[in-house]
Amino acid sequence: MKRRETEEAEETTGAAVLAPIVATAAAAFVFWWLTKYSTICERDIIGTAITVWCAVVIRIMLWAEKEEAE
Repeated sequence: MKRRETEEAEETTGAAVLAPIVATAAAAFVFWWLTKYSTICERDIIGTAITVWCAVVIRIMLWAEKEEAE
């Protein structure tokens, strides 16, 4: 017996596509800026860049949810 798929495909919003791209650019900029101007150690710089990446992704996704709700 053939199994039917009942789930509908979710639409991908522009923000869902844009979030990782913007976050990667922001994290790369932070990494570059900190390596150029900071005296903190490399591990802290990488941690900060990862934190920035996560924060940007979360912020854009929350913004997208707000826009969809309106």
